[in-house]
Amino acid sequence: MESLKQKTFLIAGTGAVGGYYGGMLVKAGYDVTFIAHGKNYEALKQNGLTLITPDRTETFPIKVFNSTDDLGWFDYIIISVKSMNTKDAVNQIKNNLGKHTTVVSFQNGIENEELISTVVNREMVIGANLYLNSWLVEPGIVELLGSYYIKIGALDRRETKEVKELQTIFELARVNCQVSSDIMADRWNKLVWNAAVNPVSVLTNKTVDEMLNDKESFTLIKNIMEEVRDTALACGINIRKDSVEYNLECVKNYQPGIITSMLQDYKSGKPIELEELVGVVVRKAKEKDIDVPNIEGVYNNLLELASVHA
Repeated sequence: MESLKQKTFLIAGTGAVGGYYGGMLVKAGYDVTFIAHGKNYEALKQNGLTLITPDRTETFPIKVFNSTDDLGWFDYIIISVKSMNTKDAVNQIKNNLGKHTTVVSFQNGIENEELISTVVNREMVIGANLYLNSWLVEPGIVELLGSYYIKIGALDRRETKEVKELQTIFELARVNCQVSSDIMADRWNKLVWNAAVNPVSVLTNKTVDEMLNDKESFTLIKNIMEEVRDTALACGINIRKDSVEYNLECVKNYQPGIITSMLQDYKSGKPIELEELVGVVVRKAKEKDIDVPNIEGVYNNLLELASVHA
């Protein structure tokens, strides 16, 4: 176990996700370097990282930079930027890739891993599903509202040395980490949730529980989930057949007042992951000649909303 503590990590994107998981690694004694920008970088540099969890608030210094230049290579690079920024992030880490560097996507969407694989050896790319609810309260301060587990897996479905090692590292950092036998199937299963609940929350300006308790919103969410599932099956993805029922049951367990990440971004004036979470399904459905009127309607409405919002 002692040799694992010698592993080095680069967190490419220190927001609500990268800040939380990177912070947990730091607390466990790992060598972690963070990349941040703007006011967040200044706050982290000056004040350190603050993690607010239900049982405590902790602030500790971290190694943070606003550029990957001259940082050398790392054992693990965790990309935790928004999906629309993946290409830029991958280009920025080129000089940080060693012979045995593993790159992990801590992102929503189903195309990030393939984009990363254009630069990184595909066998050294790990996909991940994150089941948590956190937000950047203000620069340098991350609050955890609910953390459940991480599911990770190699793209070729092998349980590689790197996957098993990363699982052990996160478990030692007190993060529940599971290994997936088919991470892309799991990624699509999460997209069933993301492509439905996230965009509908923006259109309705409702929390998750408010949408579930509203008949019209609930019906729209369920219909979109079915369309995403059908698109996945048409694409040959081994998605679980009960994906819709599974995701709806999971959502029911959310505590009241949860605001989706897409609605948080929209309210903050930030770009939303429209193409990465919604447009991708519309595009793939058309390729497979699958009729998806519900998600296509939401996509078009959000396109119009985004143009006004810009």
